[in-house]
Amino acid sequence: MSKRALIVWGGWKGHEPEQVAGIFEGALKEHGFEVEVSTTLDSFKDGAKLKQLDLIVPVWTMGTITNEQEKPLLEAVESGVGIGGCHGGCATASGTIPITSS
Repeated sequence: MSKRALIVWGGWKGHEPEQVAGIFEGALKEHGFEVEVSTTLDSFKDGAKLKQLDLIVPVWTMGTITNEQEKPLLEAVESGVGIGGCHGGCATASGTIPITSS
């Protein structure tokens, strides 16, 4: 069975999220992943689906994540789903998706 990844991209265009997501998508497919690409943070709302993934790749800058989106994402990562990103797409600075939980 192949590994499954979700790439969610959007936010500030200056970090070229669509292009970065495309690079990640290609690289993951080359390594045998089935990849779903989304342009909405609402993709994080389905906690059961997230927990079936092997990897979540947020490529989003200067957006706002709601509690309804953040909670299932954090629960999936806490359950062992991998999360990966790059500067400008996955950070803890103000205005980006927080990747820590309390």
